[in-house]
Amino acid sequence: MAYTISNVNATPWISFGMTSVSPTTADVSNVSTEQTPSDLDRFQDVYRPIHGVAAPIICILGIIANCLNIVVLTRKNMVSPTNVLLTWLAISDGLTMMAYLPYVILNYHIYINSAGPLSNARFIMFFAIFSVIVHSISIWLTVSLAVFRYVFIRYPRRGAKLCSIYRAKLTVFIVCVVVTLVCIPNSLSYTFFKVEKNDMTFWYIDVRRDTPGYQFLKNFNLWIQAILVKLLPCLLLAVLSILLIKQMKDAEKRRKKLMNKSNSKAEDDSRRHRKTNRTTKMLVTVVVLFVLTETPQGILQLLAGIIDGFFSKVYGPLGDLMDTLALFNNGINFVLYCTMSKHFRDTFIKIFLSDIVKSSTLRTDTQLMAARTTRVSEV
Repeated sequence: MAYTISNVNATPWISFGMTSVSPTTADVSNVSTEQTPSDLDRFQDVYRPIHGVAAPIICILGIIANCLNIVVLTRKNMVSPTNVLLTWLAISDGLTMMAYLPYVILNYHIYINSAGPLSNARFIMFFAIFSVIVHSISIWLTVSLAVFRYVFIRYPRRGAKLCSIYRAKLTVFIVCVVVTLVCIPNSLSYTFFKVEKNDMTFWYIDVRRDTPGYQFLKNFNLWIQAILVKLLPCLLLAVLSILLIKQMKDAEKRRKKLMNKSNSKAEDDSRRHRKTNRTTKMLVTVVVLFVLTETPQGILQLLAGIIDGFFSKVYGPLGDLMDTLALFNNGINFVLYCTMSKHFRDTFIKIFLSDIVKSSTLRTDTQLMAARTTRVSEV
């Protein structure tokens, strides 16, 4: 997340090139309005209004979708270790989008060409801290989900015991606590700054650099966010995705062998393997989407900590695009569940569409009865 001061018509205003999960800041003292804009700067200028329109729509739809996920996944017939993790993933994704929605409305529409008041700077301070925590929780819950699934299909006899509901809940608790502790350096990095010009006061937030300790904290936080919050989980997810795909192929081979047997036990085992594979495919899709959206951000953030000027020249201008991808990933799971999980789809229909389905079925039955009566009378 980059907080930089630009100059429009000699009035300072807050400009954000940000990703909701990586709140590092640019050095405002180095910002120059005399520099010739690069291609990435021009891209940022073109894409910024598009993001300002697309992001609220994605957030609203994503919040609704995650609420539906929570309702469906918490039904009694849906309770399982996997669904416990998916429920909390939906909660953290929903909270990320709830925090982003007012942020994008305030800073892409209300204060788009003017400096925000102190109240807006305070909200941005909250957003910079809160969004990182909840989105980081989402990432590590996805890692936990992949680990649970791999253990479950790799060790089918012990999987149910090793990946119990209790351990799923315990994993959620540990992830929330550890991620919050890891994000403490980020929470301590920011402070308020003000600029006074023409008898007006403008507020913004930036990282503290006034002492060697805060300078060390800034660099330490950058590396934590790049490695522990981005690259390490993405690496683990990539490896786990490969392992899960391999296990699915092995399970499919076992299922085909069972299909060659004609007894009922073999048929039951084959159906169970097929259902397990469908669930695993859905979870692999969720994991791969996370890898595709989070890895580029982690690489760019790491380069920003290594190469001088990379943040302002590359990372900042691409911030809105990376935000859009992250928000899309936060809200797409409902579609994946509906299209790839028959159990989820049937439960959703039972909860929200049962009356419509019953009405449609009744109407169809009535029409069939009427048609039969007509044919009988004609005879």
